[in-house]
Amino acid sequence: MNRIRSAWAKGDAAIIGWINIPAILSAEALARCGYDGLLVDLQHGAADMASAPALLLAIEHGGAEPMARVAANNAADIMRLLDFGATGIIAPMIDTAADAQAFADALHYPPRGQRSFGPRRPQMRFGPDYLAAASDSIVSLAMVETRAGLDNLDAILAVKGYDGIFIGPSDLALALGLSPRADNDDPALLAAIDHVIARCKAAGRRVGIYCTAPAHAVRMIAAGCDIVSIAPDLLMLTTAATAAVQATRAG
Repeated sequence: MNRIRSAWAKGDAAIIGWINIPAILSAEALARCGYDGLLVDLQHGAADMASAPALLLAIEHGGAEPMARVAANNAADIMRLLDFGATGIIAPMIDTAADAQAFADALHYPPRGQRSFGPRRPQMRFGPDYLAAASDSIVSLAMVETRAGLDNLDAILAVKGYDGIFIGPSDLALALGLSPRADNDDPALLAAIDHVIARCKAAGRRVGIYCTAPAHAVRMIAAGCDIVSIAPDLLMLTTAATAAVQATRAG
């Protein structure tokens, strides 16, 4: 079973890491640190479709669920990443029910969806019966991060075929006229986040959010989130390096 689905089956929130640096060694090392999944960010990170297969394999080998955020809600890229071995897909900028339907269609083989058959990596992990288990092996989240996404949230949630919503707090803050700072606790943004969580729960769907600090992630889990990110790799690297330099200079 998908490790994130296993966490959900136990009633736990899933914890994922965020990969901005397309380095196989660090991806595998982080995958051994206890995350349920690690996400390769093809939208704002340095990875691309050429580097993604090796990163996903390194994550799988390290013991975390290999996930990817696509650069855009593009069916061809979603299908290729699934064939490369991604078992979690996050699609950005889902603003309408039509966007959500296009996302859902790319995730599943006919008759449930429109995914083309060619699962090169998944058959190595899941075996020759992958076709029957394919849909259950994938965790799929549509990002709501714009005013249009908020306005159309119930229509987006009415679309079947994906697990739920992943909140993009930085773009959502911008849409609300606020600062896109990390772990923003502006009351207007928190109210919008609470609204998304409540609507997801009412629809029986999963909900997650991008966080950086563990304390904020714990707060979001308490608010009802089923999946949270923590400690992006680039942020961890620069934070640790800055602290080390400052400690050395201080003597």
